[in-house]
Amino acid sequence: VTTPTTEHPAAGRMREVPEAVARGDISAVMEKFPEDVVWYAPAGERVYHGHDGLARFFGHLQERSNGTMRPEIEEVLGSDRHVTAFLRITAERGDDRLDVLVAHFATVTPGGFARNWFLPSDLAAWNRFFG
Repeated sequence: VTTPTTEHPAAGRMREVPEAVARGDISAVMEKFPEDVVWYAPAGERVYHGHDGLARFFGHLQERSNGTMRPEIEEVLGSDRHVTAFLRITAERGDDRLDVLVAHFATVTPGGFARNWFLPSDLAAWNRFFG
């Protein structure tokens, strides 16, 4: 027997990030992160700082995938201090296709998701596609 629960507000806010990415609405993405956001990524610069860095990260993904990169939410867990989103990321470039599960861990602050770790289930496939 399962008991219905309400989702933590941080989880609800995190759900909005991949939805905005899928729409290509980077300004809506930036609203969820403070100006001094830090994003640890598996490819490219590896560590991105601030809104400019985060825009470069998402821009790199869209450029390398010819605009086909799509995040789909599998599960989001949240608390007052942390949130974790499990996402299925798919992308295509010519005959090359990517389909990986990604864990996105973040710290929750009043200004948004301040420190972020983005960890694909198949790092080699991720780096081949986006590296």
